[in-house]
Amino acid sequence: MIKIISQNFEFLIPVLFAVGIITVLIVSYFFSTKKNILRALLKTPVKPINRIRDNEYAKIIGKAKYVHEPLVAPLSGKKCVYYHVIIEQKVKNGWSKYAEDKKMQDFFIESGNELALINATQANKYSRVYLVKDHILKSEFLNDASPLQTNYLKSLNKKSTNLLGLNKTLRYKEGVIELDEVITIKGIAKWKSLNQPIEGYSYSKILQIFGNEKQKFLLTDMPEALKKDRRI
Repeated sequence: MIKIISQNFEFLIPVLFAVGIITVLIVSYFFSTKKNILRALLKTPVKPINRIRDNEYAKIIGKAKYVHEPLVAPLSGKKCVYYHVIIEQKVKNGWSKYAEDKKMQDFFIESGNELALINATQANKYSRVYLVKDHILKSEFLNDASPLQTNYLKSLNKKSTNLLGLNKTLRYKEGVIELDEVITIKGIAKWKSLNQPIEGYSYSKILQIFGNEKQKFLLTDMPEALKKDRRI
């Protein structure tokens, strides 16, 4: 009897270990930034900009428009209003974050021929952002980092090689929001009077979108977030 119990216990250990790993992976995926943002956006109906009230936590789907000279994404060279780069290093158990770089500038979102303004300073303060990483590069053993990658890593106080001069296995993932790209945002709305007119904009007030500690500014270019509530 004792031998049978011992054999069963030995069999259960790897099974329980595998179940534990699978559970951790499922929980991590379900509560990831991507999934949290998507759930928060999909449960909120879309409203036309002119029907959004002061202090409403509102969702808008529209096209990104420049306010200033656009940013230039560091790896793809694309002109954009926002870029997010994650560099990962290969480790024994998978990939580990090696460096991260993101930058946002003021931009408009256009929906139904109306504009709302996203102030980068306010939005960055309390924000949750997920961009689709559609520009992916790699450097590794026998595949040196390019001069662009090397200089970019240097700007982040990082190197593509280790102390022995051997290449690290690095993966560079970049996501951007380009001009006229369709995006989904959610934030606190505030109507502001314009001190100076905006070219192509005939109204004396404009809607600004931002976030606070409890109601974060959400932003994504995920296609899954573009679903609209047909009741609106």
